[in-house]
Amino acid sequence: MANTENKNIIEPYERDYLRELAKKQLETANSEEMNKKEALWYAHNDYRTTTPVVTLERGTFNREFQHLWQPECTTETARNLEYYFHSNMVQHEYINDDTVMPKEFVVTVFCGLKPFDIDLKFEKRINETFAYKIDYEIQDLKADFHKLKKSPLYCNFNESENYKTAVEDIIGDLIPVRLAFVPCVSFAQNIYSIMGLETMMISMYDYPELFHEMMTMLSDDYISLWDMAEQNGYIRPNNFNVGVPQGSYGFTNELPANKNSGGKFMMSDVWGYMDAQETSEISPEMYHEFFFPYYKKISGRFGRFNYGCCEGVSSIWEKSVSKYENLSKVSVSQWCDEEYTGEQLRGKKITYHRKPFPNYLAIDKEFDEKGFAGHIEKTLKAAKGCFLEFSYRDVYSLQGDIYRGKKAYGIIKNCIDKFWEG
Repeated sequence: MANTENKNIIEPYERDYLRELAKKQLETANSEEMNKKEALWYAHNDYRTTTPVVTLERGTFNREFQHLWQPECTTETARNLEYYFHSNMVQHEYINDDTVMPKEFVVTVFCGLKPFDIDLKFEKRINETFAYKIDYEIQDLKADFHKLKKSPLYCNFNESENYKTAVEDIIGDLIPVRLAFVPCVSFAQNIYSIMGLETMMISMYDYPELFHEMMTMLSDDYISLWDMAEQNGYIRPNNFNVGVPQGSYGFTNELPANKNSGGKFMMSDVWGYMDAQETSEISPEMYHEFFFPYYKKISGRFGRFNYGCCEGVSSIWEKSVSKYENLSKVSVSQWCDEEYTGEQLRGKKITYHRKPFPNYLAIDKEFDEKGFAGHIEKTLKAAKGCFLEFSYRDVYSLQGDIYRGKKAYGIIKNCIDKFWEG
């Protein structure tokens, strides 16, 4: 406790400076522009409008904006808050998409587990890249099955509450500070991290019964995790301006599911997220047999949930993904059949969650605006009659053009005006 308290101590000048930044953010957050964007998000997530929403996730290229301000804070908590306020203003001033300037400061509560109690042996990224290498613990599922133990569970609730208190002491009279619970699950990533893709694929063929036993163990551990979160009162709503993977936001009036819970929330009161991009190279039949039953068991606990990352969800839609009963958004990546996915989602209360090709923004030295517009036009026509959301992700550079994100947003909005039929 003493270490946490010391970490959150800031200097008097930092407090004054951060409060000025908070006032500036709040002025923008309460503007008519932001009120309209917030109303759009609620209508979009509650299926009351077919007007698409568009966001560009900035985290992967945020370093390209850091020259725009010189940090004034030195203590850890103050430095983090300073970065938060400046980053929000960068999103507004240099991208100005449909991201809503926060009226609240969110502290995330995260509950997780260490799969099978196995310590991952990472070789971390080098320089500015995101590359890494894992020394996989499981080399042969049958020979190494004894290494699979019950997964330890953990939650950062106490740390989050302490941080919430520290932030409230600085800006709480200006901006409300709220806890939010955002559950994310990727069985495929958990399995990949302990054995790698090759061993994962071979194990389904060589040891199908053991693979199912492993997946049962892991899914039971997640059930235990959610039970622990409910029993200990760790769950908080994420139905407001909270990031919900991948690239979306939690605005909705449909959650919490039980409006008269008296403040005791369940997993059924929150958005959740799941993906299985590591299964991209197995057949739809194998996905259905070895992953779908376990994903369905976990996803059924969420009030609403978003599915998918970079995998081609269209190939497993009919047999598996369409059977997720509380599915709210489906990722439509570069590896999806856009037209087929549009046909399947047309008229349904499931959002066509498009992830545009990042190379237009990230790779090309000269922004190919005409090619980019054609790329967006194709999506708008494929998603005709659907609820549509653009989440631009995995952009690791703007090639030094700090206004490229704003240009891209403008092009998307122009294309919506010309081609969109909701």
